[in-house]
Amino acid sequence: MYTGNHKTNVTVIDLSHNLLSEFNMERLIKGGIKRSFRINLTNNSIKRIFGSLNMPIITGDFVSEIKISGNPIVCDWKFVWIYNANSRVIFTDLQCKKTSNELLTDVAHMRRDELCDWQPIFCPTNCDCYTQSDWLTINCNGRQLDAIEQLPRPEQVDRTSSILDISVNQLTVLPANTIFGYANVTQLNASYNRITNVSLFQLPAKLTVLDLRSNRLKTLSADLLRGLLNDSDKLQSLYLSGNDWMCDCAAQHLLYTIRAQRLRIPDAELLDCHNLKNVTVLTANVDGLCQAVEGSPYLTASIITTALVIIISLLLIALFYKYNLEVKVWLHAHNILTCCIKESELDKNKKFDAFISYAHQDADFVNHTLLPRLEECEDPPFLICTHERNWLPGAYIPEQIIESIDQSRRTIIVLSQHFIESDWARMEFRTAHQSSLNEGRTRIILVKYGEITNNELVDKELRAYMQMNTYLDWEDPRFWDKLRYAMPHKAADRERNTDMLEANGRMYVMGQVELNSLRA
Repeated sequence: MYTGNHKTNVTVIDLSHNLLSEFNMERLIKGGIKRSFRINLTNNSIKRIFGSLNMPIITGDFVSEIKISGNPIVCDWKFVWIYNANSRVIFTDLQCKKTSNELLTDVAHMRRDELCDWQPIFCPTNCDCYTQSDWLTINCNGRQLDAIEQLPRPEQVDRTSSILDISVNQLTVLPANTIFGYANVTQLNASYNRITNVSLFQLPAKLTVLDLRSNRLKTLSADLLRGLLNDSDKLQSLYLSGNDWMCDCAAQHLLYTIRAQRLRIPDAELLDCHNLKNVTVLTANVDGLCQAVEGSPYLTASIITTALVIIISLLLIALFYKYNLEVKVWLHAHNILTCCIKESELDKNKKFDAFISYAHQDADFVNHTLLPRLEECEDPPFLICTHERNWLPGAYIPEQIIESIDQSRRTIIVLSQHFIESDWARMEFRTAHQSSLNEGRTRIILVKYGEITNNELVDKELRAYMQMNTYLDWEDPRFWDKLRYAMPHKAADRERNTDMLEANGRMYVMGQVELNSLRA
């Protein structure tokens, strides 16, 4: 019993001289212990103390004390929460070991920045990455970024989800869905940028909060609205004010959806119609807008249509002459004039016939079975790219993945249990799949190697691909005939790609970072 200004019951817990390795303040809150407690944790093996965002305000009327001397507590970024109000006063004898020199230091004499020397893997340049409660926070607010190339994953810091703040920048599009770590983002703040269009495929699947305020949006596609709001209840808050919304007949799906889902759009009343004075999205008369379009003069419509046809025709001609190869790729991807476009024309600048993506545990199968047959037993032999032979040591891995797939006519996926358990291997599949979708043609050869014992680990995209496409089975007696048929036809002469580095008779994949350093 403790007597201060008020008589208060004191909870006393003695856990000293045990083998505890960590202590979580959240357990006090969940256990109902909020004020007037004495906890003895001395002489354990505690290295980590985890804080809580729900710590109560400590006043002189209550006893709040934790003894923790005799523990090897580590001084690093995970301990920064101790500088929050109400936290340090609870610990009467708090010391920790610096990671740099292993010296025992009194936390009362340490500055906050001494604990913040942390940069997780893939933290974007000029951004701050830190943990708070259950989230990994990636703060890129106001850093003048025009692109995001990489993101940390919450698993690196024992978290399950990420908060990404890319507001107040110069972004014109959202990050690509192939960026490492982007799929784990649950709260995305992309406000105050220059974004003109948003696709459902650009958004993480687990998103609960999306902030798109003050961009350059004029409308949202029906697919986005359906997938984000109408057919799903995952997204809890969508912020859209400060954009130039067009309130016309073509936007009726947007207008109806915002009205139906206004409880999930906190700023719905602030959505102004850019083309109508003193009219908001919630007050616009959709029927009247559509009638106005139907009653417009025929002559005006004809003139506009004719002008658009002429402009588009001229643009297509100019694009064809300036970007001959790119135009052919686009035509092929959209099934236009495919009879006049050969695959060899589209791939004439690619250095490799195939890039083999596999888990390192399957290297023996690749190096002693696949490669010899493709490179030594074929006439003419295929030219194969693998990460063991053709990647520059120390170079940026995600960029080398993208470049290897881009410089190869096919991507051979050695699908095994090891492959679906490998983060890097799954990233290679997603990149190859996205490239195949962009070009509108089959670029992936899926080779099933061994049994898949744990189907639950298979990514949703990979499972869908396997269901919709035929894959080769290594156990198939006609495996080699089917693989040879799926490989690209050999061309007599191929142009050399300047994005490759030749050294000691071997070709190396060059990413943009390495190219810039060579040109400098």
